[in-house]
Amino acid sequence: MKYIKLVLSGILAGLFIGLGSFAFVGCVSLDATIGKIIGSALFSVGLFCVCFFSTHLYTGRIGFSFEQKPSYVFDLIAMLAGNFIGAAGSGSLVYLACSGESENKLVAVARTIADARAISIDGGAGETWYKALLMAFFCGILVFLAVYIWKKAENWGIKAAGLILCVWAFVVTGTEHCIANMFYYALAGRWNLGDFLNVIVCIAGNSLGSWCVYWLFRGAFPSAPTTSINK
Repeated sequence: MKYIKLVLSGILAGLFIGLGSFAFVGCVSLDATIGKIIGSALFSVGLFCVCFFSTHLYTGRIGFSFEQKPSYVFDLIAMLAGNFIGAAGSGSLVYLACSGESENKLVAVARTIADARAISIDGGAGETWYKALLMAFFCGILVFLAVYIWKKAENWGIKAAGLILCVWAFVVTGTEHCIANMFYYALAGRWNLGDFLNVIVCIAGNSLGSWCVYWLFRGAFPSAPTTSINK
């Protein structure tokens, strides 16, 4: 029952990130430059809903995993599975809705993102694994900071501003969020080896970025109370 609840909560979290990604793609489809800036801000609706409703998003909780028991790894697997269903499922539904149009702008934007982010196989199109890892690393740092500020701040204005600014920063700079990429690949109507490799590498990069900043906080402020992910 516990893991069923985690998967269901993870599906909701994945859906929320999918909605934020959908908003981003919609804005970029209208204007590549201004749309990217506005869409990056609107993307934050996904993480805002995740934090407000306390759903289980892998990238929002992996950074605090050292505060949990070793068995928490199974919780992470369950929520990650749910995140995939929610994000990729919502992307697939949007693709299905647009599939009757020969040149849909939403799908075109998603395919552009997918083509750029898929791990290059044998020197083909896409990006290198180490670029994906580094871009995901920086995304992991910003997601951790967004969640940490949300949980640490007592003022609702600071909570919202901190979350929105951190998310805005990681999206507009092109860093990679593993759950968002699941949505993009599904909306592009494709799942190939390079896509799957990118998601796996981004999961690792997001995790490393979150863990890095968590331990830096612990080292710089050893007497400060930890911020429980269960709050």
